[in-house]
Amino acid sequence: MDEQKLKFYSLAKYPTFEVLMDSQLSSSGANQARLLEKYAKNKNYIKTQFYTLKFVFTFLFIFLPFISLIVYFEIVNDGAIFSNPVETILFIFSFIFGMLFLNLVLYVFLLGMFNVSSFMTGNSFKWLQTLPLSKKNLKKLGFMTLFRNLDVPLISMVLAFPVIMLILTKDFSVFLACLGPSVINTLFSFSLLVIVSEKISHIFYESSGRSKKKHILRVVIMLIFFVSSFGTSFLIQWSFTIIEDLIAIFPVNEFSLTLNLILSIVPYPLAPGYLVAIFLTPGQIPFQVILTTIIGIALFISLSIALYKIAIKHLRITVSSEFEISKTEEKKEVRLEDIKVEIKAKSTIASYIHKDLVSSTRDIQTFMFLIMPIIYPVILILSMQAPIIYEVGSPLSVMILWSIILFMDMFLPIILVIGLLNIEESGSSIVASLPIIPRDQAKAKILLMATIQGISLTIMAIVLTILTKSLDVLLIFISSIPISLSLLLFMFELKIRLFGRMKYKYIIEELNKENKVMKWIAILTSQFAVFFFTLIIGYTMFFTYGLFIASIVLIVMGTIELLMFIFILTRMFPKVEKIPTYQTRGLLRNIPILGALFLTVLYTGFQFLALFGEILFFIPFGFLLNLTNYTTLLFIEFLFQFGFLAILWLLVVPKGLKLPELSYSFTDYSKKIHLTTNKPVLRNIALGIGSFIILSAIVFLAANIFGTYIFDLSILFGNPNPFLPGFASLGWFIWIFMLIPGIWEEITHRGVVIPMLLKKHRVRTALIISSIIFGFAHTFNVITLTLMGVDPIIILISVSLQVIYATILGFGFGYMYIKTKSLLPSMILHYLIDSAGQLFLNTYIDNIILVGVFLIVFLALIPTILIGLLVKFVTESDRTQNIFNDK
Repeated sequence: MDEQKLKFYSLAKYPTFEVLMDSQLSSSGANQARLLEKYAKNKNYIKTQFYTLKFVFTFLFIFLPFISLIVYFEIVNDGAIFSNPVETILFIFSFIFGMLFLNLVLYVFLLGMFNVSSFMTGNSFKWLQTLPLSKKNLKKLGFMTLFRNLDVPLISMVLAFPVIMLILTKDFSVFLACLGPSVINTLFSFSLLVIVSEKISHIFYESSGRSKKKHILRVVIMLIFFVSSFGTSFLIQWSFTIIEDLIAIFPVNEFSLTLNLILSIVPYPLAPGYLVAIFLTPGQIPFQVILTTIIGIALFISLSIALYKIAIKHLRITVSSEFEISKTEEKKEVRLEDIKVEIKAKSTIASYIHKDLVSSTRDIQTFMFLIMPIIYPVILILSMQAPIIYEVGSPLSVMILWSIILFMDMFLPIILVIGLLNIEESGSSIVASLPIIPRDQAKAKILLMATIQGISLTIMAIVLTILTKSLDVLLIFISSIPISLSLLLFMFELKIRLFGRMKYKYIIEELNKENKVMKWIAILTSQFAVFFFTLIIGYTMFFTYGLFIASIVLIVMGTIELLMFIFILTRMFPKVEKIPTYQTRGLLRNIPILGALFLTVLYTGFQFLALFGEILFFIPFGFLLNLTNYTTLLFIEFLFQFGFLAILWLLVVPKGLKLPELSYSFTDYSKKIHLTTNKPVLRNIALGIGSFIILSAIVFLAANIFGTYIFDLSILFGNPNPFLPGFASLGWFIWIFMLIPGIWEEITHRGVVIPMLLKKHRVRTALIISSIIFGFAHTFNVITLTLMGVDPIIILISVSLQVIYATILGFGFGYMYIKTKSLLPSMILHYLIDSAGQLFLNTYIDNIILVGVFLIVFLALIPTILIGLLVKFVTESDRTQNIFNDK
């Protein structure tokens, strides 16, 4: 460059940075405020972004030729290609390099469209036109600005392909053959980018783009951009996978020479590909092909020059647009006319939906979040259509496909919630004219997200049903609809709960941005726990009862979950008339029965979460362990189960849920649940052990009366053996494993639940409710027994008896807790029943009625009465027993 050009190149950095800033603000749409905060915090943010983007673009344009060249050299090194006629070799090589040139153009558009569109609006030159610069110098500065924006990437695009070929072939003629098409292709790409970006700039230019037609055009352009961004990778993949088929088909085509002649005359992208292929193809190239290739290249050069002239014209207009606009405005006569404005009433919810949709047309990021749930699953399915068509032929393969669908059902709400709950900073004119009612805002978001997810699921169902030609796939899809909507609502409510809770209400906007990473980890973990729990239920029902019953169970379960989350949503966002008295905090505390049921489900959920944690642990670290050692596996399972439940009851419940009441320290929490109020310690230990002796004696007596009692110490002291039934498989490990229910079930159903219930109910009522909920918790054993392959009739009877005797024993545990004001005695009793008690339960009774009598009367009812009398007698002298508020 001469001195003057260098001067303009140096000055161009200022409008270049402004162009980048303008394009970022335009594409960020609803996130402009966050972007401006970044600008304010980091003065070098734009400069860093500029050089980072330039580096990324340059790297891609250097990297892309390697992809094509790897395929080319694989074919060359294989040698089989050279056994084909020269026409076939010529065609295959030209196809490879033609696809390279085409992909380079596509990537030029994907990487440069928004920056160049921002440049073509001319906004960056308005302030420059106020400076003492001639129109000629202003144009030079404009050209230099565009060149500075694309200089290194375009230079790398020109040189990367020929230089790589020179290094690999060590043939200078090949370098020249590659350099020519590369230069023309770069000119063609640049010119086309400028022309298209100029058209797009009018559509995305805010001041002139607010009509319905402009919104539709924005959507179409962003849709094309989105599909292209995914399509380029599939185009590369397709072009490489089809080569083998082309090698097989082309030689048997009797018109192969004619086909080469026709294709080589096509200016783009085949003619440049043929030019490179001619220099790389061994053997005598037909003269006709050389001639048609020259004609094709000539046409390509002419087309590129013509496009370049049009692009330069657009650039000149862009740079001098302010002068031309001002001249035009001078000639205009302003006429004032009466305008009739018709105002159509629209509901608040419809207005909020309209706001979000309009905002998304101005924001490529938000638009991608909205359109990705619809397009991406379809692209994924089409890319996997071969294995789907050939491998989905059995009920098990349908379930595997359902697992993938369920994973996408979990993945899509995350995209939608992130996209739609981050655009509240846009559409301010609409929001200003509406009543700010969080309930209507939430409904609008849910309706829009549910519609998008519904469209996605419908398209997936249709595509998969057509591909597999299986009604089973359609059935399992229908069964997933309530579950997918439940996952969407669950994700939405968690986001609002953690980020949008104020003191007395919930709002859509992000208010509490502190600990953002930890909150998102909690949200994603919770979402995945629900997904994993659903997966276990689905496969359990499938392996036990088959696909049809599994689908019915999933529909029922999903519907229950959906109704539950709808109820929570209505509680989070009350009606207008209830807003003055509404408070966000304390739903689970104010409705203790609901809180107790929620904690019971949460307890089971964390156990499944622990199971998932084990699976993740074994994937990277399993090879380090002796997985054939059953005791090792038991220890790992215990650590995960105990650890996850410790997190739940020592962190999540007191700190996150603030249960059983607002406790500001762990000391307050432990005192409230009577975890640390154990005095007198010896008396409480004696009560727990003494109660167990009473229960054991009664069970031992009944076992010898009603059946055949088998005294077997190996139940408690034998080596762990996975082939033994039930708890006998644990052996001596039972003393360790039963710490889990002994400690955590008591903290759950006595320590937390009873204090919650006592705030609303009398002691007797609280005892009854807590014991019923404790019995209900044992219904989840259905899952474990089903996974073990137990007969359904036996499961029904077994679980029913468990619920009854657990309810009765739960009353005894609760009475002991209340009278002693300590968790210690009930923990000891519970632990000993689950561990040492197995020795006395080793009884065979052949009559199912006698089994029920044995378990309900002699394991639960009589011991509970006698234990209650013992507790009453021992604690009679304790005058401080009114620590619980007996209403």
